Amino acid sequence: MIRPILSLAVGMAALPMFAIPTPAFAQDMINNLPDYTSAWVMGDLMQRRGRDSGDKADRKSRKAPDPQAILTTQATYTPSATVRSKVDGAFTSYLAGQRPASAPVLLRALAEDSPPGSAFARLLAAELGNGEDAIRRQLQQGQLQSDYGRWLTSMGYSDRNLFDVNTAFLMHSWSIANGGVRTRYPKITFGTVRDDLMNQQDPGRMAGRSNALKQEEAQSFALFTALLVSAWENADTRERSVLSRGVAELGKRIGIDYRRVRLSADGFGFR
Repeated sequence: MIRPILSLAVGMAALPMFAIPTPAFAQDMINNLPDYTSAWVMGDLMQRRGRDSGDKADRKSRKAPDPQAILTTQATYTPSATVRSKVDGAFTSYLAGQRPASAPVLLRALAEDSPPGSAFARLLAAELGNGEDAIRRQLQQGQLQSDYGRWLTSMGYSDRNLFDVNTAFLMHSWSIANGGVRTRYPKITFGTVRDDLMNQQDPGRMAGRSNALKQEEAQSFALFTALLVSAWENADTRERSVLSRGVAELGKRIGIDYRRVRLSADGFGFR
């Protein structure tokens, strides 16, 4: 359960973690990324869900559709080879030191603080090989993506579901930003964070996303998370410092100061 400190929940605009330069793609990110910041600010409402006595009897008398079941269906994409090729191509360019002509919103956010050729990008690229051809070949073979998909399956989730991959991204990036990574989380923790994300999502907004957009976002977040965890496991102390700083900067780009929050079985909460 996300439990924001009351004084911090009063005004998001006043929070230091949101006071960052607004790049050209900011509105695009707001339109396309899950509303993580609302999950923090609205945490107190989530703690009260289902407790309002005024409509309790009414809820019992009628079976309303399960909103989480609806969202899970809406957030699951049907794979397209064309979309995968687009995502792989953008990552290949970025990791090879070039700025992609067209890139998923995550890569555009990442490149603001860790541009192609940066120390952070080079550490990710090293997990796939030396040079553009080697990187492209590894992505096309898909071993890293398959390993990541199997890990998510072992947790009871799917790499084809937007909420599942975003949950894994949040948990691993939080851990690395704070100096350590766990490759397995208790299922209750994973489930809590996922539920909190879903409870703050507008079903109408998710329903309006095209299959291609859902796949592009899910695969870009999944691939980035897999690269990040793999790089962390193979990094020395100095390299881990680079990875921690890079992912902390990315967190601030999407509105989360990872170093100001904690993660427990109850989900995320302010320190």
